[in-house]
Amino acid sequence: MTRLLREYVCPKIEVAETGYGLRIVALRELDESHTHVRVTNLYFPHAIVIPLSSDMILTQWHVPVDDYQTYWYSIFASFTERLNKHAMREERLKLYELPDYVPRKNRTNNWGFDADEQRTRTYTGMGEDINVHDNWAVESQGRIQDRTREHLGTTDKAITANRRMLIRAINAVARGESPPMAIDAEAAQQFRGPVAIDTIGPAEAWNTVWQDRDRERRSRSPWAAAAG
Repeated sequence: MTRLLREYVCPKIEVAETGYGLRIVALRELDESHTHVRVTNLYFPHAIVIPLSSDMILTQWHVPVDDYQTYWYSIFASFTERLNKHAMREERLKLYELPDYVPRKNRTNNWGFDADEQRTRTYTGMGEDINVHDNWAVESQGRIQDRTREHLGTTDKAITANRRMLIRAINAVARGESPPMAIDAEAAQQFRGPVAIDTIGPAEAWNTVWQDRDRERRSRSPWAAAAG
């Protein structure tokens, strides 16, 4: 997947509103017959469900602490193998300090930027961990970004769709109505998914191939098959 994302840099992006938020599909045409399909989801209003491979997914919950700070929870799941929680935690703690999980590379130390590294080894000069790059992309905009100065393009259509949903939700609350996904524990137990998957299939059947592959991986998964 890493090679595909690097070598096919201009995917076609499809965005659809769903009952849980947004489904975002990135399509990379590999040849006349095959398309790489990557399905990511916004779990409204503050979670994202990302495929890390055909069998592994990452769910990130971004929970506001105040107007300036957010807790970021990461939940990894595999359809095929038991993950090593201890090893993954130790790897993550190389970048974050306890007890507050503050990033070791942040605005105060220029996110670890090294000009020599950028000149000779990496594009960003900030190491090879994408989490550091994400921190830089978010924090470098300032504590509160002036959105009126943005110039969104066609590849930002998921951002645009998300903001429209947020505005509608804000207006609904202002009218005394419930926003999307304001559900109780019983309703939450009924949710299955959303499907996040990375796969390759026939170009003409991209919109069904990811659903077929999801059913296949669930049927062979020891825990997903039992969950139904």
